[in-house]
Amino acid sequence: MNFGPRLEAVAALVPVCHRLVDVGTDHAYLPVLLLQQGRIQSAIAGDVVPGPCDAARHTVRSFHLEDRISVRQGSGLTVVRPGEVEAAVMAGMGAETMLQILRESPEIWQHPGFRHLILQPMSDSERLRHWAEDAGWAICREDLVEEGGRLYELLHLTPSPGWKYPGGCWEVGDDLVRRNHPLLPALLAERCAKYRHLLEQMDKSPRARASERYATYRTILEQLEVLENGRK
Repeated sequence: MNFGPRLEAVAALVPVCHRLVDVGTDHAYLPVLLLQQGRIQSAIAGDVVPGPCDAARHTVRSFHLEDRISVRQGSGLTVVRPGEVEAAVMAGMGAETMLQILRESPEIWQHPGFRHLILQPMSDSERLRHWAEDAGWAICREDLVEEGGRLYELLHLTPSPGWKYPGGCWEVGDDLVRRNHPLLPALLAERCAKYRHLLEQMDKSPRARASERYATYRTILEQLEVLENGRK
């Protein structure tokens, strides 16, 4: 089965571990892929909606993995018990949804046996970088992948109390900058275009131009332009 570049990239960030939970599993393709690769021994595939759970069970049966993948319906990390898994994957959802999931189940990711968060946000990745610093989780790796003409950001977090984000710009992962990721220029161009557009819209209103948000957007754009110009 062709799982696609995005899912392959998510799987590549998952460390070898005994058991993980795939939050918002949809068709349970990721647990199947990880088992095929030998990265995990078993998985819990969770989804809040009945339809995806039914699709996940169908996938599990198709690959004869009923004894290794447990499909559970429920919200976020509530489908697992503290200490039941070592890692969690959240992919294909917005950062705010991920943060809500983390807020509602701190007993899961604060358990000493829980060691890895693999996140693929569809938006607002900077919020996850702020959360990592505030919550004592280090971003040990970031990645970018392109699929269907869209760029996707991926983050691998591990517990590290007192960790501080090393980058000067929260919008773009410092790990991507330091490694000069081949897709970084495309991401920088995308982010710069976003903030130029926002500022252009706000320029039409004197009140908006005088706002704190306008100043914040201007600062972010300047940071992005410094990174962009440094790669030309």
